[in-house]
Amino acid sequence: MPFHWDAVHGGSTGSARFTFEVRATTIGVDHALLLPRVGNSFRIRFNGQLIAQRGSASNAYDDYSKRPHLAQIPAALVAPGNRLEIEIEAQSVRKAGLSRLLFGTATEVMPIYASQHDWRVTGSLVVVVISLILGSIALLLWIRQRDVLYLIYASAELLWGLAMGDMLIERPFLPWPWWGVITYSAQAAAGMLICKFALIVVQRNRGALRSAINLVLLLCAPMLALALIGGWPVFELLVLLPSQLIGLGVAVLVVRVGLASAELEERVLAFGMLALGVVLVRDIFVLVIRPYMNLFGPWANHYGEIAWTRYAWVIFGITLAWLIAERMRRLTRKAQAMNRTLAQSLAEQRAQLELVFERGVDAKRHQARIEERQRLTRDLHDGVGNQLLGALALAGDQGLSRDTLTKHLRDVLDHLKLTVDAMHDTEGDIASLLGALRYRLDPRLRAAGIDLTWAVKHLEAIEGWTIDGSRDLQMILFEAFSNLMAHAGATQASLRAWHATDTHSVCIVLADNGSGFKHDLDVTSGGHGLANMRARAARLGAALVIKSTPAGTVIKLNVPISRPPTIPTTQL
Repeated sequence: MPFHWDAVHGGSTGSARFTFEVRATTIGVDHALLLPRVGNSFRIRFNGQLIAQRGSASNAYDDYSKRPHLAQIPAALVAPGNRLEIEIEAQSVRKAGLSRLLFGTATEVMPIYASQHDWRVTGSLVVVVISLILGSIALLLWIRQRDVLYLIYASAELLWGLAMGDMLIERPFLPWPWWGVITYSAQAAAGMLICKFALIVVQRNRGALRSAINLVLLLCAPMLALALIGGWPVFELLVLLPSQLIGLGVAVLVVRVGLASAELEERVLAFGMLALGVVLVRDIFVLVIRPYMNLFGPWANHYGEIAWTRYAWVIFGITLAWLIAERMRRLTRKAQAMNRTLAQSLAEQRAQLELVFERGVDAKRHQARIEERQRLTRDLHDGVGNQLLGALALAGDQGLSRDTLTKHLRDVLDHLKLTVDAMHDTEGDIASLLGALRYRLDPRLRAAGIDLTWAVKHLEAIEGWTIDGSRDLQMILFEAFSNLMAHAGATQASLRAWHATDTHSVCIVLADNGSGFKHDLDVTSGGHGLANMRARAARLGAALVIKSTPAGTVIKLNVPISRPPTIPTTQL
């Protein structure tokens, strides 16, 4: 022993019977039989009594040759001389056979069985769990960063986890040989992907090794299908042997590059590949060369041997995971450095923009002051200045009464006060502006014997309102009140203001009970009062409507809240 079915019978299916004479040195105690590997299915008889049975040749799903088995032998069956019969049923190219046996008392055999079970089953479970965890993490990294290196490593770990998980499954999901094509292909592809990963890390993913890896990845599945489905084991050898040799070639290259490199990642990878290469050489000799090339004959001691690569893969996989983590750390530091540089650059640009903005604001303030001076100069010249000149002319008229001159000077003073009031930004608050106007004109209205009714409701602020707008609105109403006091002969007047929702505007109406005036006459000083009112309304984008009859005058002004384009004024 041991016996390897595929090494003796190639790709055929069949059965084999083994008979042993077993001597027991201790009588009257329970014994046990340890079979490190047996199958695919088997039956065991001890002194003619069936003591263990697993599977049948007709079931293409079951494979019990993957893990160790323990057959309990009651003390009543044990004699000094005993006959042991083992019958195995083998499926084509499914690694059937019988390993060396261990017979002894239960207390002697049980610890050995537990140890082998831990190595083969529990160890495989650990490998599968670690591979799935590392593969899943790498896959998540690839999903987030789309770095092909993470995808290659994730695929390798997940495929290796699938291949090693076969050790835990005695009844797979698919029948043989289809399940074998999947698991064997997964194992071959995982090895080649790890080789590709290593070449990328050391920046040698080119040349003959790269082409050989791609060729194995392309052909491993169809060649293994020919081996397992067609029953030609030589095609399995044509996958396994090149894969192992490519792995050795990659290990030599990575070790040579890593030992000459100053990069920590490449040096760590080199030591990992060196250790994996040593294990790989052992597995090639024990599990490939000896069984498939009949080295030392078909009875050579290889069946039942454990592939060390599956356990070395864990250490190597953790090493590769560390390399990925180190790569992430390095990239993170680089990104942080770039972020700091970018933040510093943005801060400098922001400071420059703020400086430019401040300069622009200062320039606008300076321009606003200039424009305000020009406006004041224009208002003083065109309004107050002209009125002062008129007052000066009136003062030279010896026949003019003192009351007339006083009234004219009051107009000049009110005009000057309103000009100063317009310098304050009301931010579109028309009610405040109207209140200031009432405060300035109320004494003159009372002196003229005019009873003013004031009805100003809550008014919505006008968007984009400016100081010039305040000045134009004040002058429109000042002209209207001046005409009212000077020429209408009215005793009652009213000013109403409200928010007109239908036109989305502020509506202001000034009405009196005076004698009115003709539409073609301008009753203000200088003959330009109504024309100025219309021009100022046009600048406001407001609709100005004037209706005058012998029973009184009504002036209606609609100022749009959203400041639409200029609306022509209309006189009815």
